[in-house]
Amino acid sequence: MSDALIWFLLLELFGLAALPWALFLFRPLPDRGLTLAKPAALLLSAYALWVFGVARLLPNTQLTAWIILLAMGALSYWLVRTRWAEIREFVSRNWPVLLASELVFAALFALIAFVTSGSPSIDHTEKPMDLILLNAANQARFFPAEDSWLSGYSISYYYFGHIIVSLMAKTSGVATSISYNLAIPSIAAIAGSVAFGLVYNLVRLTGGSLRRSLAFGATAPALVLLASNLTGALEFVRIRGWGGEGFWDWVAIKGLDALPSMGGIFPADFWWWFRSTRVIDTLDETGASLDYTITEFPVFSFVLGDLHAHMLAIPFLLLAVGTTLAVFLSPSRLDASWLRKEWLLGLFLALSGGALAFINFWDFPTFLALLAGALLLKGLRDNPDSLLRASAAAASVFVPVLSLSIVMFLPFHLSAYSGQTSGILPLQDVSTRPFLLFVVMGLPIILALLLLGRTLLRLPRPETSDVPLAATALVVAVLPIGLWVATGFLFQLATDGVGVALGDLGTRLTLAAPGAVVVGAAAYTAMAFARHGLPSAFPFSLLLVALAFYLLMGAELFHIVDSFGGAWRRMNTVFKFYYQAWLLLGIVAAYSLSVIWARNPDGWPSVPWPRLASAAAKVAGGAAIAVLLVASFYYTAGAMADRSAAYPGSRTLDGLAFLQRDAPGEYSAIAWLRDEAEPGRIVEAVGDDYSEYGRISAATGRATILGWKGHEIQWRGSHEPFAGREEDIALIYSGSDPDQARQLLQNYGVRYVYLGSREQAKYGVATLPHYGEFLRTAFQQDDVIVYEFHEEQTVE
Repeated sequence: MSDALIWFLLLELFGLAALPWALFLFRPLPDRGLTLAKPAALLLSAYALWVFGVARLLPNTQLTAWIILLAMGALSYWLVRTRWAEIREFVSRNWPVLLASELVFAALFALIAFVTSGSPSIDHTEKPMDLILLNAANQARFFPAEDSWLSGYSISYYYFGHIIVSLMAKTSGVATSISYNLAIPSIAAIAGSVAFGLVYNLVRLTGGSLRRSLAFGATAPALVLLASNLTGALEFVRIRGWGGEGFWDWVAIKGLDALPSMGGIFPADFWWWFRSTRVIDTLDETGASLDYTITEFPVFSFVLGDLHAHMLAIPFLLLAVGTTLAVFLSPSRLDASWLRKEWLLGLFLALSGGALAFINFWDFPTFLALLAGALLLKGLRDNPDSLLRASAAAASVFVPVLSLSIVMFLPFHLSAYSGQTSGILPLQDVSTRPFLLFVVMGLPIILALLLLGRTLLRLPRPETSDVPLAATALVVAVLPIGLWVATGFLFQLATDGVGVALGDLGTRLTLAAPGAVVVGAAAYTAMAFARHGLPSAFPFSLLLVALAFYLLMGAELFHIVDSFGGAWRRMNTVFKFYYQAWLLLGIVAAYSLSVIWARNPDGWPSVPWPRLASAAAKVAGGAAIAVLLVASFYYTAGAMADRSAAYPGSRTLDGLAFLQRDAPGEYSAIAWLRDEAEPGRIVEAVGDDYSEYGRISAATGRATILGWKGHEIQWRGSHEPFAGREEDIALIYSGSDPDQARQLLQNYGVRYVYLGSREQAKYGVATLPHYGEFLRTAFQQDDVIVYEFHEEQTVE
């Protein structure tokens, strides 16, 4: 666990090195960026490391990582020397914010590290895939990094999040098999402190006291990162034996069916907590999926422990939200000169937004929509009499920031990355049942609607000049429905007839129409509040509401066309955009609690609070929310308890410790190849995805001829880049033709031939004795041999 302490202290060092300049960069925020320093430091440092590597100015080494950190610290030291009085005065007044943020950070880091240490093994789900991305980034001397599962090709995926983790691994000197598992609590802890800061700032902007702002800020990490969907409540009902067969048939969630009372506090099924991410699913009469989707949420991601892009992006999406809030609050008038006056903030805005495309590309469109909305709201604050001037001012900043965000990561956009998507199509035949949407996101939706309802009741009296705002909100809200009618409905009308087309239209509008109402109401209210100069937290939080519901509504109307089809056609659409909606609504939910609690926040319009409900109704409503909160954390407690006790041995954060116990020869070979052997590609056996095959390349970062084929097809859209490679690997191991094997090793640039249990079983060889002229044994332990290829020995 000493590695965990080193890692934790290094994260603190990054945050400390960035804190002084963060205080000036994020000056418009009430906390001036106290809670944004850590992710800002990691993002800026990793970007510098990547740029130096792409330009081949400095190699991707530990020395370079420390040079970047020290340079960032030197800038902060200069700021402290020159602006010491201002910094000291601010910190002395706001030390409770810094202390609370650090407590949130430390508590989440310790909690998730404890859970992870109970199930550290990188040997299931897609963990090996994430490990190859981390090790490929770590082993690369320059960028782009070589694909460890397809030698000779650069990685065709967004992996900047793995570069950030690699930066920490390099700086700390912690092995990547441990860094992988330390990254999970790090993401949770950083995201928690940023979520805390966002809600703290929103409450403070509403006139909340320091104590109230801290208290409701502390609810944000819980609601955003630790709360679950309501599947846990159904799990509890199931183990109690409540509900008959008819009830569970109506629920229609796979794996949840009628059972006699099982007793106990939590389910005893193996990985019962996994079901919570496969909730939305249209089933046919046989129980087969017609609409297989994934409904993941942060605490599940932390418990599962896959180092996927959408999890790595959490703190950086929240950082982008915080940066956008700072832009919205900036005192400079929004016009064509804004970027000149606020060039540092604009530059970091482009960096934080552009990085999202490289960390998790799906977050980039959401960021752009958030930025466009926030700039329009600021334009309305600065130009309250003209929506047209406000829009022009917003465009004068949005277009340069968008362009710069792409240019700053242009090498990534121009690289071999092809992505999995090829277009957008209208969704037909399947939809989300309202009950299942409630199960997936009921609590944050209810709290968001309560916030919207309370702000609607305090809207200033509409004026004639508000008509363009209402028209804009209406167009934005109904545009997706109109596009679906013009495509999906008319297509069905032409192919399946009026009855089918009208039936699907009705099904589609079941969720889309209410979603459009919420989007329109939130958008109009946000614009009206901004135009009338009401507290900034209200329009910005309502923008988050509108954007989140837009994402949910969009998943009912369209789906991204990718390598998945059939029943899986909107799997990624729901997966990625629901995840973003969860993060946005989680922030809104925490802020909503503060608004509900505060009877008359400062800055509210002077409109009497109407008596819409009796005291008994309010108590009942509060009790219902309390029940939903308890239900949301029941799953969290059970899943963490189950996962933290999954590993049969002593606790560890080494993801390869299971190999040290079960296959010490393989473990030692991996350590030798990763840490000691000279650079060079390897060859190992090829097998199925989601198996032990590809483990050596994944664990070392050394590129092999071919790894998981299915994933390469997903990343590249075709099998053509590796056509024939599997057969060539079989020829290398067959031993039947040494000259052909030697030629293949030369063609693929292989330096090391790995021979272990998988190679022996698949190719039927115990050694490679006929290759003595050009192979020598470089490493051997137990049943593992690593041969080194000596090309010069082939010339006699």
